[in-house]
Amino acid sequence: MIRPLQRVALLCVFLLSTASAAFAAPVELDPPSLDTGTESSATIHLDVVAGASGAPNGFTVEWMTQAQFDAIGDWPADPLDPRIQFAIFLGLPSLNTVDGTYTFLLGPGQTAKIEIGDIFDETGVLSDHRAEMTEGTDYVFRVKANGDGGDPHGGGTGLLPTSPYSSTQHAHTSAPVPGNDCVKTIGYWKNHPSAWPVSSLKLGNIIYSKAQLLLILNQPAAGNGLISLAHQLIASKLNVIAGAIPSSSIQGAIATADALIGNKIVPPIGSSYLTPATASHLTDDLEEFNNEETSTAPCQGTTPTQPRTWGELKAIYR
Repeated sequence: MIRPLQRVALLCVFLLSTASAAFAAPVELDPPSLDTGTESSATIHLDVVAGASGAPNGFTVEWMTQAQFDAIGDWPADPLDPRIQFAIFLGLPSLNTVDGTYTFLLGPGQTAKIEIGDIFDETGVLSDHRAEMTEGTDYVFRVKANGDGGDPHGGGTGLLPTSPYSSTQHAHTSAPVPGNDCVKTIGYWKNHPSAWPVSSLKLGNIIYSKAQLLLILNQPAAGNGLISLAHQLIASKLNVIAGAIPSSSIQGAIATADALIGNKIVPPIGSSYLTPATASHLTDDLEEFNNEETSTAPCQGTTPTQPRTWGELKAIYR
């Protein structure tokens, strides 16, 4: 005969084992949804909206060109197919936070606003595909919530496996804007050194050679606001020398950026540092100037490399 205390003990063991089994059972996350927004010649804005279960371990965005997608007829069966570009968002951003996105770890229904093509300097992102996007090109996108174990780009082997994919969304980068051929992004200047109208620039109080400036442009910010600011300042000064006429507010932003940098030496040439918050507004203002879609800067005449006055050029790179 089982005594009352034994019955209680057996019941407790049963309940605990049942609870443990239920706790250990994998629970699949709901897929986030994906909305496309504004685009430029180099970036596409995406809103990632977490499902009912959230995306507590972040999310992974995948994309490829529409032409590749159409040639295959769908996404490749192998998620590691080299035609698929991807970025794993699993931390805290420090660059593109103007729209109120301060984390990629989402609760139910929360939204993260991201810019594919503008993640080179972003923190909280793992990706080998950080370059700007190709202008005038159609793309397809999908997203999934990361699991809590294994490779988030693969499957995930923890208690919260990676979610299924969202539906496929379509978006495109814009074609070049006529009349704004003197306004270029940092990606353009990084990849077209032969188009540079000068061989040196001054950032703050320090003059850098073209070779040093290219090293700076290829250095990810990794949470250093000095680097992300220097990237946009280099592009802004090259755009001005190439013929873009900055507004008084952009002239002020350039001067303020130089004053903020001062004697700091930008990595990897030096090891100076600024917090992202200190430089974020200046960086955003200069990035807007360097984007041909959002820039209101007219170009001087018809010659993209027409210089400004010697006094203005001297302030920029001598």
